[in-house]
Amino acid sequence: MSRYTNKYFGYIGFLGFLGFRYFATGRITDLCLFGFFAFFAYFWIAKLNVSIPDERYRENVETAKAFIGNLAVIEMAVLFVLSVLFSRFQELLVFGITIAYASLIIGYAVRLYQLEER
Repeated sequence: MSRYTNKYFGYIGFLGFLGFRYFATGRITDLCLFGFFAFFAYFWIAKLNVSIPDERYRENVETAKAFIGNLAVIEMAVLFVLSVLFSRFQELLVFGITIAYASLIIGYAVRLYQLEER
């Protein structure tokens, strides 16, 4: 995809605000809409100027993946503890999984952008 197209995919992230409908409807499935916030990562990806991936870019990708891997372990541990402590609240677990998903994708894009800019 071109940088031009990637920039506009970021606007799909605003669909994540539809997740606030949960407070009006009470349906747990509305909490899954917060996952659309992951599309905000395209704003950072579109800023990358990588026409031909070289060795430094591949190293930056591996470093960003390692960073996100550590973050994912922490987030999954927190979700496990929350699911054990608050087993009656399905909403908390669904919301936690959705936010973990979006934060990992955005975190990867931001970390890769930071590594490419230095």
